[in-house]
Amino acid sequence: MANSHTWLRYFWRPVPDSDSSYGLVRHAFFGIAHDSGPSAESVCERTFALATPSEFDWIHSPTCPECNEVLKQTKGP
Repeated sequence: MANSHTWLRYFWRPVPDSDSSYGLVRHAFFGIAHDSGPSAESVCERTFALATPSEFDWIHSPTCPECNEVLKQTKGP
């Protein structure tokens, strides 16, 4: 899926994710945050509800390693 969207922009957002002890994980989403709907498919191909996170959530949410790796591979060397 990432290869079909390589020309698009992406944004990061802390979203509810049971994989984190904090309860939120920062995932990447293709597109522009301003144009996103109430939910979206992440770069790691999981669907999440999108909400406006607090500054505290941005600081404490770990980054999704799968999203990070896909975006690094998409950008190339």
